[in-house]
Amino acid sequence: MASYVGHHGRGSRSSAPAGGRGRFEPQSFAVCRTARVRKSRWELVVVEVVVREVVVPKGKNWRLTERDVPVLEWIGRWFGVTAEQVTRQFTGDGGVLPSRQVVYRRLRALTSMGLLSAGQLPGRRAQVFWLTKSATELLNIPGNAVTPNIKEYNHDLAVVDLAQYISSIRPDDELVTEREIRARDTPNQYASTEPTYAVSTGENGRGRRYPDLVGLRPDGTVWAHELERTQKARPRLVRNMLLYVNADHISYAMYWAFPKLLKNVESAAEEANASAVELGRGQKIFVRVWDVEERGAE
Repeated sequence: MASYVGHHGRGSRSSAPAGGRGRFEPQSFAVCRTARVRKSRWELVVVEVVVREVVVPKGKNWRLTERDVPVLEWIGRWFGVTAEQVTRQFTGDGGVLPSRQVVYRRLRALTSMGLLSAGQLPGRRAQVFWLTKSATELLNIPGNAVTPNIKEYNHDLAVVDLAQYISSIRPDDELVTEREIRARDTPNQYASTEPTYAVSTGENGRGRRYPDLVGLRPDGTVWAHELERTQKARPRLVRNMLLYVNADHISYAMYWAFPKLLKNVESAAEEANASAVELGRGQKIFVRVWDVEERGAE
């Protein structure tokens, strides 16, 4: 969670033409971000990081508000989100935004201020929003600013739906997203540390497989979540599942399969679990159906 302090420079009244179009004026902010740093599986330490002041553009009718901060932080956890997903996350009981109309208005404002990018991706009618570099720096979000992957965006957006569903049925679980896992666990040219949530592929000690999501349960167990929405050969699925079987830091892996893929994923899980039992690790792979129509997602 982050809080912010904002102020306007001299001459904060906009001289832009009527309608809010034209020259932008700067608005500067200092953000104080409170973060939970996991020292181990069981210990969390709360720290506060004060971000340097960042200047963002402000139009006549737009300014960054305190309720925008959690919205931007949440969008920054993903590779991209739709307005409908933001609405689902931030309206209703306890939400910081009162209605769908306000969500759309704030997304337009944040895009105009250069904190969000927006685009209509192939095959989707709805716009997709993602954080810009300015917003990433403003909120001190780890990792580089990202844009939707043209090959993966349908899968990535479906994972957001899945995460919202998991949060609704297991509200006490702490979810870690793939973007957050990559920011933490991707090796670089200087060091290759043991992964926290990714699993090693055994390729030169640096290969990694990144779960779609990780759920940290109150009992200390760590669940990897994978969403299967496209057909994969069963041997490939088994190999991927065995990475979780052999990972000491992952307690269990849950595979969510679209209905047409369920039989193939269940067959692969049965084979992987047979190997897990032989290794004395017990059953670690579980499968559930992800029925888009039933969940009302995507």
